[in-house]
Amino acid sequence: MFWGFAMEKRLESAQNGSKKPQKRRSEEDKVGRRRWIVRTLKRMEDRQKRIDRRTRMLAAGLRELFILGEDYVSMVACQDENDVAILSALREAGATGRQSGELAAQLDIDHRDVSRRIYRMNKRMEQETGENIIVKHGHKWKLIPRLRRDFAAGK
Repeated sequence: MFWGFAMEKRLESAQNGSKKPQKRRSEEDKVGRRRWIVRTLKRMEDRQKRIDRRTRMLAAGLRELFILGEDYVSMVACQDENDVAILSALREAGATGRQSGELAAQLDIDHRDVSRRIYRMNKRMEQETGENIIVKHGHKWKLIPRLRRDFAAGK
């Protein structure tokens, strides 16, 4: 009797197997193409942020071994020729540094623009390497000692 029951089940499944299995809808069909694309992009951006975070963490651990060349710093921090001129003027000033007014007179721009540009350059380098490249001591701006040393080693 047991064998007969199993045989009937096989016959039923063989008969039902002749019809096609239902095709499942993709996630794109379920939520709509645009929403699916937006979700996919968000997922990819999140993955990219995680990779960037890991890279920054590795770079932070190896920061002391990096030599920041002048070309690398100008590529990352400087947006135009005025930023490059500020960076080179501060490099020439050495450890004493320069005031915003002195830099502005030398470059023929407003002294507020000098400070604004320095803050922007610091922000870009902070995002890239995790440290500022120009610091203010009193009224004077000057390059950090490590950067002055790296620029001297690059010559």
